[in-house]
Amino acid sequence: LFEDKHHAILRWATAIEAGMRDLLESPDKEGSTWKKQSESHGHRDFFVYYQVTETNQLICRVDCAIESSLLVPILSVFNESDLYKTWMPSYNKPIKLGIEQTKKIKESGRGNHVIQLTANMAWPFSTREAVQHAILVDVIDEEGVLAIHARTETPEDDPDIPEPRKGVVRVDFETSLLIRGCPPDHPCLAKSKHSYPKDKELIMISMKSFADAHLQGLPMVLINFVTRIVIGRVWASLLQVAEDFRDGQRPQLIEAIAGKRELYDWEENRIDVMIEKVKASSLPNTEEETKEVTTA
Repeated sequence: LFEDKHHAILRWATAIEAGMRDLLESPDKEGSTWKKQSESHGHRDFFVYYQVTETNQLICRVDCAIESSLLVPILSVFNESDLYKTWMPSYNKPIKLGIEQTKKIKESGRGNHVIQLTANMAWPFSTREAVQHAILVDVIDEEGVLAIHARTETPEDDPDIPEPRKGVVRVDFETSLLIRGCPPDHPCLAKSKHSYPKDKELIMISMKSFADAHLQGLPMVLINFVTRIVIGRVWASLLQVAEDFRDGQRPQLIEAIAGKRELYDWEENRIDVMIEKVKASSLPNTEEETKEVTTA
């Protein structure tokens, strides 16, 4: 009795579950093929990891600890894709790389949209473009987590997606993102210099991204540039924009969100439920544990 739309839902579900499992595994575990490229401590704590496949495709991962008050702003920045160009960094050296434009092609319900992102690159590379369908999955009641999955789609997948312009190369792209309570023993916190608010729960955001830019072998200079500089700076910019928005700055973002209060009110309510679950999971479970915590 399944129709094409039902098979599509199952494919999404399979991809989302696989992404959640991957991100629950520590990239530092024994036998891991992840290479830690960098770590940032001080104002924010996050790690950047990467892998290069046998076919020269790049996979990156970021693990980041934040206070709970920053979560809704971060999700808001993610959702307002039309404003990516206003905060994403751009570069001229060692290669030209920057956002030309971002456009939301369609939005179907909460946290379900298709966006088009075009990036300028210097000769001899053609302009690259990613068209991705992103879905936010509420697993708060079942698992206490939020998951986001995004992957490339084509006009064959969705007739609303335009064909690429002449001279523009469409890239393959897939991202999994998992939001959960931050494990107290997470290595991201071991060297932390940041004073997190004591009245806020800590949240862990883990993101894994795969990109195939359809280049004839990724030049080593490009791999090094992306892994050592671009990923960390983009993530740091995301955190700064979210913090600015939370503190009443970023008028463009404030205006965009003000026109979508139904979506963001729902989002804030669900995040409140998630944070309550994080609090509950950190409480002692037995009378003996309670006495130990009290004594400590």
